[in-house]
Amino acid sequence: MKKIKIGDWVTSYTKGYYRVEKIITRYYDEVDIVDEEDKKIGDEYPDKFVISKRLLSTNFKKSIGYDSCSDFFIKPLNKEKLKLLNETLKKNPNWLTDLNDYQIPPIRSIYNMDLELKTKDDVKLVKEFMSFIKAGRTYKEIRKEMRKRHLDKYIPEFFGNYMLQLINIDNEQKNKRTVWREVELLKM
Repeated sequence: MKKIKIGDWVTSYTKGYYRVEKIITRYYDEVDIVDEEDKKIGDEYPDKFVISKRLLSTNFKKSIGYDSCSDFFIKPLNKEKLKLLNETLKKNPNWLTDLNDYQIPPIRSIYNMDLELKTKDDVKLVKEFMSFIKAGRTYKEIRKEMRKRHLDKYIPEFFGNYMLQLINIDNEQKNKRTVWREVELLKM
């Protein structure tokens, strides 16, 4: 497969013609199930995460938007499609300006942690803990603080009645670990 770089015109997971904006290296961390013997926490994922802006539909109609997916789904445009794209841009030079001006919204990744909360006091303790996460924490830091506050007792063996939803924004990382900066407590 051809190496993809920022600025390349490609097809993505969702139909259309895209320009690559970001290529993100991801790393295994504690939320991943690492069942491959040769992989460990901090190792690089075999695929990259690609964020791209869509300029055109597959019918070469203007269709500004974005996509984010594994580089597995990214394919460079062939010579014929690239020629058609360049001809379309020559006829409509303002479309490229519109694409450049388009702002990709924040991309959120979610991790759901089951909790078994039996009383209002249990819920209150977890809600107080949520401000710790909002400062921007890795999963390892979150679990360590949960143990320190004795909140790990609320993690059930199988399923819970609440879900602590951890939210990562724009693939923020710290020391090769995902940073969770938003959090919600959801009753199941």
